[in-house]
Amino acid sequence: MTVFHWDNHRCIASFAFNPGEAGLDKFSTYLRATENTPVRLLVDLIEEDFNKETIPHVGAKDRKAIINRLVDRHYRKSRDFVNYRVIGREDTGRKDDIILYSVLSNPSILDPWLRVMEEQGTSLCGIWSLPLLTHRLYRHLDIYTPNAIVVSQQVPSNLRQTFLKNGRFESSRSAVVNLEEATIGEYIATEVEQTIRFLSNQRNIGFDEKIEIHIICRQQDIAQIQNHCHDGTLRTFKYHNIEEIHVKLGSNHDNAEYCNSLYSYLCSRYKLPVGHYGNRKLFENYYSQLSSIALYVSSIVLLLTSIIFSFYYYSNSLTLDEETITLNAQTSGINRDYEKQLAGIESKLSQAQIMSSSVDFYEKVQSTRSIAPQNLMTDVSRTLSPVNLQSTQITGFSWKPGQALSVNPLPGRIAVKKPRGIDYSSDKPVHHVVSLSGNLDQNDASALQLHSQLNLLVKQLNKNEHLSELRITRQPVDPRSDSQIQNEHGFENNISVKPSDASGFELEFIMQGRSI
Repeated sequence: MTVFHWDNHRCIASFAFNPGEAGLDKFSTYLRATENTPVRLLVDLIEEDFNKETIPHVGAKDRKAIINRLVDRHYRKSRDFVNYRVIGREDTGRKDDIILYSVLSNPSILDPWLRVMEEQGTSLCGIWSLPLLTHRLYRHLDIYTPNAIVVSQQVPSNLRQTFLKNGRFESSRSAVVNLEEATIGEYIATEVEQTIRFLSNQRNIGFDEKIEIHIICRQQDIAQIQNHCHDGTLRTFKYHNIEEIHVKLGSNHDNAEYCNSLYSYLCSRYKLPVGHYGNRKLFENYYSQLSSIALYVSSIVLLLTSIIFSFYYYSNSLTLDEETITLNAQTSGINRDYEKQLAGIESKLSQAQIMSSSVDFYEKVQSTRSIAPQNLMTDVSRTLSPVNLQSTQITGFSWKPGQALSVNPLPGRIAVKKPRGIDYSSDKPVHHVVSLSGNLDQNDASALQLHSQLNLLVKQLNKNEHLSELRITRQPVDPRSDSQIQNEHGFENNISVKPSDASGFELEFIMQGRSI
């Protein structure tokens, strides 16, 4: 396990940990002492297989189900460590999809390292396959043929050969080397020949196709490798210094001995941390860290937003306060000017109401001048002229002017709601409540005859259109102490009077105005 710290394009530190209890303990101690930043795991394992399969042309969901069945058939424990892509379709038949998939045949080799990272809460954001990143070197290697093999050595005991066709990944092989038994040049020459035969047998290349072999190694190993690798008609060897590739990539790693630093830089340059292998459970710490960062950033944004709005509203409040002060000052000035103007005409305004009341009074007098006592006496005289009423004597007369009138049922009186002074400017008409009293002819007349005379008088008065709401407030009664009399109008009265009032009566009615 080698750890690289990249600060943008510069590798600032690297640490190596050997497998075994001692190495795992050191790795755990290192994680505890290091800031928990998101990490990316790049694997280069012999237990990584690359296969091609043809499957029916189906949708993405069904294609994933088919791949899972294939993996379960051959790699029962590797369902979470599978990566696949469609590389084409068959030309004949039903034109099935051609699938290239990679799988870690022994994922348990990662368990000790993953367990330590889980125990320390390390934010693992993805697991990448080193061979699948080789295509990102294609444009930096000056490849001129469709077929190319990229040879790289990540550690002294490993040799990786990746086949690219038209810049796309096709296959990869990893071999164990022992530099104590042979030189690196001998291993590369032997392994390249085996890889070319394997590709020919798998029909990835034809037996007569040209192929370029690009070897990425240390500067001191190039001469030794050239002694064992010779160009031929169908193959060409090209050599690349590790530091030279770093320069082309724009990265900086001092004293890089092997290619693992190149591939770690390629892995770190992925903008979206979506790896090739692993399930969601392995990355829970990373997702939790993302959530906490998002909440922290959101809280900062909300705080800044609230501060900005607070200053905005505070400045607006200050502006409004200044405007309020200005408006109050303007209002005070206007009120002072108004009071000055009003003071000059206040005396005239005080007389205007009196004049208006006088005009209204004159108009009201004009409209009601036909209501006069002589008119009443004339109407009463005309009423008493018929036969049997000439002997009726009028002994009393009263005059009650008013506007709002409410009539009570007998034996009550007409209620006059009269204010302290009559408002002659009002639209309501001025009526007059008249009270008329007198005596009937009592010569040998019985009580019934007296009441008949009174009813005749009331009937005649009701015929006058200017008189209304006529009420009998006192009428002739039987001289006995207790008597009950019902007149023609259906009103019953229990009246106790003296014998001297036997022929007396009193009427009350409303006299209305008449047009001239």
